[in-house]
Amino acid sequence: MISLLQNFFLAKTFTMSVVDFSKEGRIPEHLNQSVINMWTHMPIHPEQFYRTGFETIFFETNRNLALRCVLSSVVPAEKEIIVAGTGNLSAVTEAASFFDIPHIVFHSPVEELTLMETLVSVQINVSHIVLVMDGDDSDIDQYIRHLRPLLDVKKIELIIYCTSSVDKIHDRTNGAVDYFIGGWDELPDKSFAVARRNRLVQTEGNSRSSDFDLYASWQWRLKERGANILPMEM
Repeated sequence: MISLLQNFFLAKTFTMSVVDFSKEGRIPEHLNQSVINMWTHMPIHPEQFYRTGFETIFFETNRNLALRCVLSSVVPAEKEIIVAGTGNLSAVTEAASFFDIPHIVFHSPVEELTLMETLVSVQINVSHIVLVMDGDDSDIDQYIRHLRPLLDVKKIELIIYCTSSVDKIHDRTNGAVDYFIGGWDELPDKSFAVARRNRLVQTEGNSRSSDFDLYASWQWRLKERGANILPMEM
């Protein structure tokens, strides 16, 4: 059975410093490579990843705070989101409530995802679906198979929030992901977001809080990039 819950929690006093890796030097290459392995099977050198049309932003914070940074920056003020997936969805609903983002929870089995179209058809202000994955299993592939036509027709962007490591998420979703948030269990104080660049550039000045500004975090990341920028051919 579908449970549709409109949750609005009281905002808490909360601060976050966006990552400034300029104080620590370059991102260790093994972490850069780890993100690429979670993203694709393609043998890409970390310094060339931007040529795929996506950007990686690292945070000196846990996954939940990276999630807040993304939601704060990418969801337009007049829009709402749908939260779906496996496991505990509370991190997303709490983050949405923190920024007063209207949200609907679709906490149902994968086989009931065909009903998502009915839900979206009556919720005309939906801009994003946030898919929460708590494990690297076949549910990811099933979710995407059901959601992809809906995303394309309704022009809805997809955010995947993974609470554990996954493998080749871009390949398995056939390029459907606009934002991918993850981290490392062995490094709980570090996380990352992979963002589609043509979406990311549109977030400049849009963050609901200067403490949760995805675009500003990306600009810190760009300080590591050399001056010789190659064409976006990959």
